[in-house]
Amino acid sequence: MKLRAIVALPLVALAVLAAPARADVSKLNDAGKAAYERGDFAAAERLFREALRGAPDEPLLHYHLAVVLTRLAQWKEAKAAYERTLALGPPASIAAAAREGLRTVTPLTQPRSVATPAPEPDQGRRNVWRRQLPSDTIKATRIGSHWYVDVVVNDGPAARFLIDTGAFACAVSPRLADALGINPGPGGRTITVFGVGGRTSGTMVSLQSVRVGDVEATNVGAVIHEFPGPGDGILGNAFLSRFTMTLDPERGLLTLQPK
Repeated sequence: MKLRAIVALPLVALAVLAAPARADVSKLNDAGKAAYERGDFAAAERLFREALRGAPDEPLLHYHLAVVLTRLAQWKEAKAAYERTLALGPPASIAAAAREGLRTVTPLTQPRSVATPAPEPDQGRRNVWRRQLPSDTIKATRIGSHWYVDVVVNDGPAARFLIDTGAFACAVSPRLADALGINPGPGGRTITVFGVGGRTSGTMVSLQSVRVGDVEATNVGAVIHEFPGPGDGILGNAFLSRFTMTLDPERGLLTLQPK
């Protein structure tokens, strides 16, 4: 019985559990995936940790835990879980995803100091505090357990994208792709996407430009895939891995600095 990864990965080969622990651990893994799918990341964390007590050397469970911890913004714990995944010698596809996750969360374990803004007089009236956001800092919106930002693809209208450091690639909804004239054509490469709901497929495309605030990346890999949320796409590691990312949940600010 195989465990399936809970993030989008092309053609993932997954490890098989040892027979004595297989049934209980697989049930816990499935329950964790179900909790993850409905956005209950705290429950997913608990279930994956419980599964790991039955199969402590199963790299996929450590990877699942790392993805959930990333969603919970527990950067140090996520980093340790990604490192443990790699130390256990997982299949190549899981190892690649774990390395991407590790590259994403490692900078987030190092706090970044922010200078205190200076007060300015307001034409003889009371002093007011003004702070203009740096060009690499963007407002983020929290909806449930998820964070979203406005993204401009191919110089089109702004669209709301989910920030997902556990996603291998970016994703655009078929609706947004149609609006922007993104058409992979008959020769477009179709990849298998493994999600918490099972296996589906999507078409790979290259986005000429992806811009978040004043930060831009070109030739960004993405999948045209239906997006089960309030936005029009996913801002994944095809974009995020090019930057050092800091998310300040208290102020709702996303900071991106080119590496």
